[in-house]
Amino acid sequence: GSILNYSNNIYNFKPVNRQTNFGTLEDPLALVIFYQGEEKDNYISYFNSIFVDYKLNPLTTINLTSSYYNSNEKEYYDILAQYNLAEVNNNIGSEDLGEIEFSQGVGSQLNHARNDLNAQIFNIESKIKLIREKNEFNISFKYSDEKINDRIVEWEVIDSAGYLIDPPFIINLSEQPYDANEGPIVPFQNIRSTTNTKINRFQSYIQWENESYLSDNKIFYNLGLRYHAWRVNSNRFKSIFSPRLQISLIPKNNPNMIYRLKYGIYNQPPFYKELRANDGSLNPNVEAQKSTHYVLSNEYNFDMWNRSFKLTSEIYYKDLENVNPYTLENVRIRYSATNNAEAYAYGLDFRINGEFVKGTESWFSFGYLKTEENINNRGFISRPTDQRLKFGVLFQDYVPNIPKLKMFINLIYNTGLPGGSPSYSDPYEYLNRLPDYKRADMGISYEISNKTINNSNQNFMNKIDKISIGFEIFNMFNMQNSITNTWVRDVYTKRQFSIPNYLTPRIFNLNLDIDF
Repeated sequence: GSILNYSNNIYNFKPVNRQTNFGTLEDPLALVIFYQGEEKDNYISYFNSIFVDYKLNPLTTINLTSSYYNSNEKEYYDILAQYNLAEVNNNIGSEDLGEIEFSQGVGSQLNHARNDLNAQIFNIESKIKLIREKNEFNISFKYSDEKINDRIVEWEVIDSAGYLIDPPFIINLSEQPYDANEGPIVPFQNIRSTTNTKINRFQSYIQWENESYLSDNKIFYNLGLRYHAWRVNSNRFKSIFSPRLQISLIPKNNPNMIYRLKYGIYNQPPFYKELRANDGSLNPNVEAQKSTHYVLSNEYNFDMWNRSFKLTSEIYYKDLENVNPYTLENVRIRYSATNNAEAYAYGLDFRINGEFVKGTESWFSFGYLKTEENINNRGFISRPTDQRLKFGVLFQDYVPNIPKLKMFINLIYNTGLPGGSPSYSDPYEYLNRLPDYKRADMGISYEISNKTINNSNQNFMNKIDKISIGFEIFNMFNMQNSITNTWVRDVYTKRQFSIPNYLTPRIFNLNLDIDF
């Protein structure tokens, strides 16, 4: 068999202006920004896979798979932002209520980038499946060749109230702008790097599955061992072993209940992005991150209102070593390219799903998580993914007299993530959290079956199985959810203000699906 996939995604961004109101009722402020320039991004990817399955006998199967993946990424932008931090008129009886009265800070910010990345990844893998009585063995051997060519050119210049802000972000302003800054003019941040990286990998695993009985309780065993060896450029090979074990039990007196106990040591060898530091340099000596997992879970299948439901619960603890710390900038992950941290994570997840309305699937979920890291023995602080509570609801229904007319409601509430600090700042100096994330989505769809539309002898229409027309509203209540902050300096008080950058507001979406 063969699988082929090609995609070409082009994104053109041309910001115009922005106004964000913040502060308090007694001291309202506004950030007004006017933009010039644009960003042009292009992501092209190609994937091809060829596989062959051969059955030696009813108990032995061999699979051979070869795949090639190529990705070309371009991120080009030149954006000039001219901003004004101002006080807002809060006099309720005034005709200028809400208008800008007095500027506390003005300045400009120029961002430039010419980033190109080309990645070529070739894989060849052989899998063997053996069945011997109640024992099942799965064995795999895999070789990977990765070639990544990367060029990064990024710089940012910030001018505030007539003077250039030098790195690092927090500086002693003395009496500026009244006294001139006679120091050298340098970009606030500047990254220039070109790397050509080649990574070779050898991977193998063996997995054993078996089932037996203990006092009439059914037990399933799953034991596995994974081996991974890799080399960056011409450096020596590094290798790791990752064992894991899973035991499942189905009680005799309740066959609809499954208990699972899982233990495993998971080693994650670095990919290219984990080898690249914030300044664009490559560190080929980054070790594999190690995580030891302890997981206890339960699945309970039951009937309610003469319909099937499933309740899933899980509690876990993870001990992390050789951690490679990272930061989040919008949706971009930047690694430090060092193994200078330790971390832990623990939490629990609950989910119930089933036919709350007959013929449709709905679910409710709840999650709790706490994860912290200790960088260079400076103490434990929250990791970027430390989102304490997560709630989710997906409810689907339909019109009884028109079952093809369906609707859904999706509700999400998550507590805030750590973040919002200035770019490239010390995470120990900004231990803030973003506001909670809240969103509600709604959708309506109508499905037309083949029996309804197949009223002609046209060959094309005969091949259509069904057509679905839908209308969706994302972020129905237009909640303002922030992902980062823009930091602006007030030259008079020499304070910094964090102004939230909000995610996409309410979106209307119309879709058409045709199944053949």
